[in-house]
Amino acid sequence: MKTLVTGATGFLGSHVVELLVEQGHEVRALARRTSDVGHLKNTGASIVFGDVEDIESLRPAVESVDLVIHAAARVTPGWGVWADYESCIIKGTENLLQACTKAGVSRFLQFSSLTVYDKAYYRDIPADESTPCEVEFKPDNYYDYAKLEADRLAFKFHDSGSLQVSAVRPGWVYGPRDRLLSDRIYRQLHMPIVALPGASNPRIPLVYATDVADCAIRAATIDRAAGHVYNIAPPYEVRLRDLVSAMARALGRPEPRIIVPFGVAYWACAIAEMWARLRRVKEMPYLTRSAIRYTSTETLADASKAREELGWEPKVSVEEGTRLYAEWRRSQGS
Repeated sequence: MKTLVTGATGFLGSHVVELLVEQGHEVRALARRTSDVGHLKNTGASIVFGDVEDIESLRPAVESVDLVIHAAARVTPGWGVWADYESCIIKGTENLLQACTKAGVSRFLQFSSLTVYDKAYYRDIPADESTPCEVEFKPDNYYDYAKLEADRLAFKFHDSGSLQVSAVRPGWVYGPRDRLLSDRIYRQLHMPIVALPGASNPRIPLVYATDVADCAIRAATIDRAAGHVYNIAPPYEVRLRDLVSAMARALGRPEPRIIVPFGVAYWACAIAEMWARLRRVKEMPYLTRSAIRYTSTETLADASKAREELGWEPKVSVEEGTRLYAEWRRSQGS
């Protein structure tokens, strides 16, 4: 099957590209001309240049393609201006859907996020695919709000009969090339004083990147998945400190024993954000208030639908996943 992957130079997109090639698909990897394509050159995928925010650049990219897996997005939760999220996630998705429809693409996989369940996601009862999605429009939720709007756009195309659409909603994803969760924990564990923000130890929907890629490809290629949404989360309990402790063991570093009060950590992040804005820094600070809130909140999801309908099961344990991440960081000389 000839497949185009957007966001192919990013974290999840690059893992999707690798697995598709491994499975024998003919893969096109969409990349902006300003992106680093060094890794893609070693995957066996053909690289096409384009930008989801430029519809004209998408037309040749989707030509003669059977399937599009859309992983491109602005992923800086709690940071940035709304116009950037709107342009990349909402308008970019609309551009891609229109280009796919005109080119006669038959299947489309939308990468969403468990955060589109918003408040329903942060409770004791795991959110499943029937849980209502209502995201409050505020700076802390720009990513979540944009993702939900993009999901709705995609399924409008499906409902009109223009395109067969499926969607996946991953939880906390980690692994090689992750610039958020894995990187933050890695850097924290290498600091002179290793500390945790707050004393809570919430349950988290942690999934390794290759397991997410596997579920996404199943949702994109199995006929019965068209028109459906699938959560991606582990069937077993994982807590935040399970991840931190496993990463520490993989790196040969001491496990955090010092607890910084949540309020202190929160306001330290607020000051860091304010300083970054005063300096007009576009890059997201090392830690943000949004990230700190995640470390103290239960985030639960039910992914039984993916297991029952797609035959998906996560294969990579937390111990193995952190070991693989540590090996990758060492291979990068960092």
